[in-house]
Amino acid sequence: MMHGRQGSEVDEGHRRPKRRGARVVGSAVLAALSLGAAACSSSNTAASTTTAVTFNPATESTDIGAAYNTLFNLANPNVPSKIAVIQNGSQLQSALTEALSSSLASSSAGTKIDSVKVLDATTCKSASLPSPCAKVVYDILGTTGTAILPNSQGYAVFIGGHWLVAKATICGLLGLFYQAAGKTGSPPNC
Repeated sequence: MMHGRQGSEVDEGHRRPKRRGARVVGSAVLAALSLGAAACSSSNTAASTTTAVTFNPATESTDIGAAYNTLFNLANPNVPSKIAVIQNGSQLQSALTEALSSSLASSSAGTKIDSVKVLDATTCKSASLPSPCAKVVYDILGTTGTAILPNSQGYAVFIGGHWLVAKATICGLLGLFYQAAGKTGSPPNC
């Protein structure tokens, strides 16, 4: 589904009026779902997630790796592409924009996924994540391809048919940028 030039959604060549409210469907499905989730809840508590689309176990590591690589290639300052791969990404736009303006950001050029383990619903809930979720071990790579933050651990969540980097994972890294800038506390909305 894509947005046409008039703001209508295009679905297999047919136009229909754009939906309004918490559930917006469009070419940026990830961003729309993140915005919808943010509008419904501002807390970090787990919510049970029922999805009509299930993930493909054969591609889960690749799909999660693509989301992580998009987000952690901080040398690329494209904020919308990063927000689109974060759970409730719109809540973190200002913190992410600030972090990307840091001189430290240019030293991160992506990730290498070491392992992905899909967790059961109980484990996701105890980690304050919606289910399905996965634990991810990854290396943040520098511009030379060498790990600058090896063996980092985080999570991914499957929302709206896509694997997203869990909000808690990026908030940890944003906290490092926040501290490096001499600020105390947590980045906004973390």
